[in-house]
Amino acid sequence: MIGTNCPACERNLPDGARGSIDPTTGLMLAGYGRRLGQMFADELILIIPVSIFIGVFDQVGGNFLGSLAGFVVVALYLFKFTSGATGQTLGNRVAATRIRDAETGKMLTIKQALQRTVIVMFYFVTAFALPHALTLVVVGIALIDNLYPLFDSRNQTLHDKIVGTIVVAA
Repeated sequence: MIGTNCPACERNLPDGARGSIDPTTGLMLAGYGRRLGQMFADELILIIPVSIFIGVFDQVGGNFLGSLAGFVVVALYLFKFTSGATGQTLGNRVAATRIRDAETGKMLTIKQALQRTVIVMFYFVTAFALPHALTLVVVGIALIDNLYPLFDSRNQTLHDKIVGTIVVAA
């Protein structure tokens, strides 16, 4: 990349930022390591609040209500931050990435943020709610989804492709 500014949004890129430029949007794509860093950071950020909600609601209404409360917290977190002005969860900020529309490079629409949240939450909900054999199928699909950027020219997961998003360097 020439210079230290993103060619599409003119923001300063982090020191040492490098990656392939998306031919459609002109934005620098986030590499797989950044994507893993984002997921790890979000997991660390969410573990305490989700555990508290699960614990409180378990006491009030049992395991089902506790699990439901945990899923709702994660879904609201994902939707709120990906549909926000920066298109970043707190984990995206840590990893210096943002989620953008794959065609325009602009921030996500409410519809895209909602669709992306629903697909990601589908993996969580079905992994906990289905019988053991079906859980393995869903976990397998989620694994393929999360490994897909390693083989895709735009570093997109399957849920990125379905919704029409890309993850770029912030």
